Amino acid sequence: MILSQLCYVNLEGVVSESFGEETEIPEAYRKYRPDDVDVKRRILTFDQDNILFKKLSESKRFSGTTLRGFICSVESNEDMQFSALTYRLGDGSGFLAFRGTDGTVVGWKEDFNLSFMPQTAGQERAIDYLNTAFVDGEAPIRLGGHSKGGNFAIYSALYCTESIRDRIVNIYSYDGPGFRDEVITSEVYNSILPKIKCFIPQVSIVGMLLANSSEPKIVKNTAIGLKQHYAYNWELKRNRFLLTDKLKKSGDVINKAISGMLEEFSDTEREIFTESLFEILQAPDKETLKELNKLRSYPAIIKAISKLKPENQAVMKEAFRKIAQNGKGAFFK
Repeated sequence: MILSQLCYVNLEGVVSESFGEETEIPEAYRKYRPDDVDVKRRILTFDQDNILFKKLSESKRFSGTTLRGFICSVESNEDMQFSALTYRLGDGSGFLAFRGTDGTVVGWKEDFNLSFMPQTAGQERAIDYLNTAFVDGEAPIRLGGHSKGGNFAIYSALYCTESIRDRIVNIYSYDGPGFRDEVITSEVYNSILPKIKCFIPQVSIVGMLLANSSEPKIVKNTAIGLKQHYAYNWELKRNRFLLTDKLKKSGDVINKAISGMLEEFSDTEREIFTESLFEILQAPDKETLKELNKLRSYPAIIKAISKLKPENQAVMKEAFRKIAQNGKGAFFK
């Protein structure tokens, strides 16, 4: 989880994109200038990530760890938000971390695209990245990621070259969304299933989207609602997560509501819902959800809803009806 979370730090100019140029963590931290990071790129955990980075630079445990191959790309025309970082650990093994959704509207749209697209641009990029990162060598490999990064970690392991897949020891998904049925019923998915380790908080929304054959471990969490998604709210005892055997009631309600809508909608309806939703969200011409959460954005959003095609408005209304209906049924169960 620590290595997956560090991937959220903006390391442009600090860690090379090249896999042949490695930087030790203390050296990377000395180069890092958090004040130079654009305010729009400062996600909700920005301050905590900076503290984590500092702690890692002082840590004996990670003193022999090197960083390489940092990449960060947001492509609006492809609905792709992708970032990854490769580590070489002290024992010589490799760990590849994929960043989750970073708060950009494009990043969140790609999460929704997972529900109806056979392969997103980010998933394709993850495969290429993994194949390039470990094209040489025989050392063991571990993959991981938080949120959408967990999905990328599993997906890239499924479709990378066989020689690299054979070197993969474990794949860690921290509240990452699942997959379409054709993926989880495939032979290759079932072959790597024993290597997949999934963890979710007690109120999990992202991590319960779509199907996942790996039984997740539920981590205790005292945060409220969506804040449970953020790693710094997960409870620990020394070097272990504190686990529980069930979700909180509110999390169960939300999960059943959203999954109910997805199960009842066709791929075409899911696509219409996603395109319509993000056409509305992008109407105020904002790049991040944080910017959208301001009163002056609301008139543009309301105007965008009224401009949707009648058939798209109908799908949106039906989606919200299903969410309300399924949520109510779950709540009173």
